[in-house]
Amino acid sequence: MQTEKYPFAVRLLGFPPEEARAIALGLHRAPRKGAAYFCLSDGSLQEPDLYLANGADLRALAALDSLAGDIHPALVLGAPPVCLPYPSLRLPVRWGSIYSALDELLKRRTGALDTLACQGAPQRSDRRRRERLDLDLTEAADYAAMRRHAHRGAVLVLDRSPAFSLHVGRLLCSWRLACRWADNEDEAVAVCRQGEVALVLINTTTPGIDPYRVCAALRQSDGLHGLRGRDSTQCEPPAVVFLAAPPFIYDAQRARAAGAEGVLDKPVADHHLLELLRRELDLPALLH
Repeated sequence: MQTEKYPFAVRLLGFPPEEARAIALGLHRAPRKGAAYFCLSDGSLQEPDLYLANGADLRALAALDSLAGDIHPALVLGAPPVCLPYPSLRLPVRWGSIYSALDELLKRRTGALDTLACQGAPQRSDRRRRERLDLDLTEAADYAAMRRHAHRGAVLVLDRSPAFSLHVGRLLCSWRLACRWADNEDEAVAVCRQGEVALVLINTTTPGIDPYRVCAALRQSDGLHGLRGRDSTQCEPPAVVFLAAPPFIYDAQRARAAGAEGVLDKPVADHHLLELLRRELDLPALLH
């Protein structure tokens, strides 16, 4: 199992902010001889490799039912009030015990992925953006309004150098889609006006930009020649996703107000990036 290049993504469920920060720091300090970990930001579009849930939070435990599984196994910290099909550690928990438990979950995950690969089954799953409700009275039309229809088109990377855009372009070549690059806000807006850009990836460390302001500018449809919607009359502004790493703190509320889809936490492994591209660009699976 290769752990040197990319750390495993962990999603925290039900922890207060102070506890979440302490857990994130503890995971960051995992022994070098073992796997490396990092916690996903709120609003992250990445599928987690593992879940860590607060055993005292009933909402978090209920969410595990629709989120966790063999591919995305879960560990509960603290004794849950009900019997659950997930391993748990009683409080107070020593970090050595957490690292050992997570290593066991990674072995289980690897086995599940190997089984799927042998069966030729897809490993991709769409992440729920809202928890499943036991009694859902929401109208179907309301759910339809929440969905943004994916459109196939070019990708624009806003970054200080073209290196990442070239990498994305190599990933897209199998679908014969282009990836363009800009290093400032004005150029990014100009590129979106010139071509059919369906997705913009903004590196939040790009010098001289406010990613929220750039996102709002790109999402304004006036003057942007984006992709045509399903009715072939209305232009769709491009989807916008942030690429972030500490010390940048992703503000989910500001991002939503600006029209962003969400964030990818760096470093981004290729399989996470491909999941995003397939979902946002409505890309078909490749035949081998």
